[in-house]
Amino acid sequence: MDDDHRRVSELLGREPEGRYEVVARDAAGDPVVIRNAPLLDDGTPMPTRYWLVGAEAVAAVSRLESAGGVRAAEAAVDPAELAAAHARYAAERDAAVPPGAHPRPSGGVGGTRQGVKCLHAHYAWHLAGGDDPVGRWVAAQLDGERGRLVVDVSADRVVLHHAGTAAALATSPRRLLQPAGAGDEGLGAHDPPLPEDLTNGLGTVTDLLDNLLHEAPGLLDAGELLLRGEEAWHLARVERGSDDPGEALTIGRPDLEDLFRTIATEPRAARLHNPGLDPARVDTIVATACVTLAVMRRLHFAAATFAAPR
Repeated sequence: MDDDHRRVSELLGREPEGRYEVVARDAAGDPVVIRNAPLLDDGTPMPTRYWLVGAEAVAAVSRLESAGGVRAAEAAVDPAELAAAHARYAAERDAAVPPGAHPRPSGGVGGTRQGVKCLHAHYAWHLAGGDDPVGRWVAAQLDGERGRLVVDVSADRVVLHHAGTAAALATSPRRLLQPAGAGDEGLGAHDPPLPEDLTNGLGTVTDLLDNLLHEAPGLLDAGELLLRGEEAWHLARVERGSDDPGEALTIGRPDLEDLFRTIATEPRAARLHNPGLDPARVDTIVATACVTLAVMRRLHFAAATFAAPR
């Protein structure tokens, strides 16, 4: 403990002003993240529960911030997920505040209630095991390309490729349109699909992805999502509103969430008027969006790149 305290003080460049514990270390055992008590020794509120102290990590995140990382992270992460992360962070910290303490710490990660204030704080929480979408984004940027997940989406087949292996999802856009069993009407049963049809479709893909993750947990390590195939590219065409969106198109998850809500709640006759939509895919596009969104949600991708068929 004395060695830890000396090393943490050295890394901070000063004596810590409150109680803490080391919660993440590097391969050599050197402290990387400390978890602070919610109050300093003099009673001052300490809003930042997790603090990045590892010299190499601090320098790397500082370089990322200087290159516009705060704005980039805020643009890449789903605002609802970020808000939920702030709430989780605050709840954990506040649970450790002694009864009757005043003033109390406030805010979420880095002491802010919304948006992104400090990538160091987000990354520290992520390294300590926190469920932080910004922390995951920082890790992906620092690690570079940790491996790309490629998903081939055709009308009748969805195949995931990662780290030299391939795994077929036990459904496809066309199959999602059809009843899967008793009591299941499929995405194609109503015009437009009912909310419960959409919920069931997303749930089906998510459950099947969970099955794949049991066999291939490395899918969670992918740092980039690439979608290929005619059905996936058709979704990109509709998002861009053009028959020719270029060689590739990167779409953030909030935009795909909006696209899914739009096309899934339109009657077929209205959906046909979307620029870039192929009338032959007026139904499968809803199921393709369902597959794409479920993959992004379950595997925590903030964006996906769609590649033109060759």
